[in-house]
Amino acid sequence: MDENFALILLSRCKGLGPILTKSAINRFGSAKAVLEQKPIELKHQCGWSPLQIAELKQLEKSDHAVACRDLEYLKKNNIEIISFKSNAYPLRLKQIVDAPTFLYVKGNIDLNPSRTLAIVGTRKPRAQSLLLTQQLIEDAQNHGVQIISGLAYGIDICAHKNAIKCDVPNIGVLAHGLDQIYPKAHYKTSSEIQKNGALISEMPLFTNLHPDLFPRRNRIIAGMSDAVVVVESKTVGGSMSTAQIARSYDRDVFAFPEIPIKGNNSGCNALIKRQVAELIEDFSDVCKSMNWSIKQRNTPQYNLFPNLTTDEQQLLQTLTGKRMHIDELIQYSKLPLHTITLCVLELELKGIIQVLPGKYYQRIA
Repeated sequence: MDENFALILLSRCKGLGPILTKSAINRFGSAKAVLEQKPIELKHQCGWSPLQIAELKQLEKSDHAVACRDLEYLKKNNIEIISFKSNAYPLRLKQIVDAPTFLYVKGNIDLNPSRTLAIVGTRKPRAQSLLLTQQLIEDAQNHGVQIISGLAYGIDICAHKNAIKCDVPNIGVLAHGLDQIYPKAHYKTSSEIQKNGALISEMPLFTNLHPDLFPRRNRIIAGMSDAVVVVESKTVGGSMSTAQIARSYDRDVFAFPEIPIKGNNSGCNALIKRQVAELIEDFSDVCKSMNWSIKQRNTPQYNLFPNLTTDEQQLLQTLTGKRMHIDELIQYSKLPLHTITLCVLELELKGIIQVLPGKYYQRIA
């Protein structure tokens, strides 16, 4: 049985979420191995209920042809499956407990760049907000920042179009399968994104679009980002959801202030007042807060330092644009404490990382 085939079958089991699925894959080594287990093993070793086990076993029979159809579609349309076990899987996303078991990816982009920035906002922005979005992208183009958004109307599509114009790598995160594009009006832009970016989704192919899927999409946008910028928003909506999720993931959140006009219903001001977001006026404020003052290339930075040891390169791959605590480095780099201590000392001396108070570290080159 093909591993991707097994992943597709597991993803179609409605009784299993990503947490249970990933736990089982970690325990048995692969999705294929999970499907090969006897029901008693899934119950005792994974804690699955009889209903969950029965549903999965039924899917193996009823959805066999569906999984084969999906694999054929993926092959014909150059869509890749990237499992959470793969080195290509977004490390930032892997750090959240409810991260997808795997992602469907269509395009050409490194999912683990040095810096990532989500830009989100209302579907009906004012002209001033569109200009702010354009200026953000133009200012970001020389700082090695990868842009992430949701391909929606308004601020999202403005961010994508300007990223394409400025040749800034960008990712469109979709709330449906990659067999379709919503809104249809953004089909051309979605194709252009793939030349220096990608479309990604966790949703199975041919999934019907539903409002409940957008919060799931928003958690991926937040999880893949070092920071989220809310350009303009009402007090209730997808942008506010993304900002709140990002904050819960310990991501930095920024918002542009708005003039307090009665009835304006400004979500940005609400985020700032609640201290969910930091007030910004332009991209330089983001740079200062994120310590992004040093320009970087858009290529994986560890390749730029051929004299680094294997451990130092592994640590750099783990240390993304977001500052990380020593405990996080131990957990995600899989390196022992004494090795990390030596590596961070060497990398600091080489001017590649910065040591921050409280045993935090941040990459600066």
